[in-house]
Amino acid sequence: MARESQSWLTIQRQVGKQTLTDLWRRPLGNVLTLAVLAFALTLPSCFYLAAKNISIVSAAWQNPTQLTVYLREGTRDGEAKQLQESIAGWAEVSQAEYISPEQGLDEFREHAGFAQALSLLDENPLPAVLVIKPIDAWQSTDQATVLAEKLSEQSGVDDVRLDSDWLQRLDAIKQLSVSLAMLMAVLMLLAVFLIVGNTLRLQLQNQKDAVQVMKLVGATNRYILRPFLYTGAWYGLLSSLAALVLTTLVCLMLEGAVDKLAALYGSDFHLTGLAWDESLLLIMLSSLLGVLAARLSAGRHLKEIEPI
Repeated sequence: MARESQSWLTIQRQVGKQTLTDLWRRPLGNVLTLAVLAFALTLPSCFYLAAKNISIVSAAWQNPTQLTVYLREGTRDGEAKQLQESIAGWAEVSQAEYISPEQGLDEFREHAGFAQALSLLDENPLPAVLVIKPIDAWQSTDQATVLAEKLSEQSGVDDVRLDSDWLQRLDAIKQLSVSLAMLMAVLMLLAVFLIVGNTLRLQLQNQKDAVQVMKLVGATNRYILRPFLYTGAWYGLLSSLAALVLTTLVCLMLEGAVDKLAALYGSDFHLTGLAWDESLLLIMLSSLLGVLAARLSAGRHLKEIEPI
């Protein structure tokens, strides 16, 4: 039994080595095929990386929900502070901070870089603001929306804004990028399947005479198909390795631009590439697609070739 197992492994190793050697005997055609497959795999890999990094950004910026309460124009400091103290005593509120129009203008002048332009204004255009932080139990969007409606009913309140609105938009962008990555992955993997299948079908057609001779001397379809299965696996393996290299190059090219954009937003975010398990998954999936394409395309065409 051990001898049969060793013999089987020896045959598989010989066939795999021989098919790889045959690939390099036709370098021009095979390199072009591998290049097409590599680009087809690089595109969904890049879309996946985009979705992955957007998800990382979204998770990192999921800060606790805050509500900004804009008070009506002309509200005096005493009235605003009285409202602040009242809201701070609510069971669903963790903290309530009052920002006067003067404080808001000073912060805007300091952080926005419009000090010279703001000095030209005759009066302060900013309203008084209350920044409300709910307790942990009221951090969800639904609960925060209920709290926003309650705040808007208070006397002297002009408008209430959820600071998490932009996070919801970012989450929508994340969902869109994930869906787009999945769609592109399905389409490009289907393209890889069709390219490998059609390439091996043409190779089998070119070797039709040799296949007929092999069948005349008693070779089975399974025996004849084995080299094509290994060829499909080599196509998938080599093209996936090339796709990983291309994806890494894309990341390196975009890394500087992403770091500069993150710095403008005061973030230390860095572009994340494919992890080792994700790379391994791409290699395995691509190799499996090559084998399946060979099995379905070449195997079906092989049955149609009969000795004369």
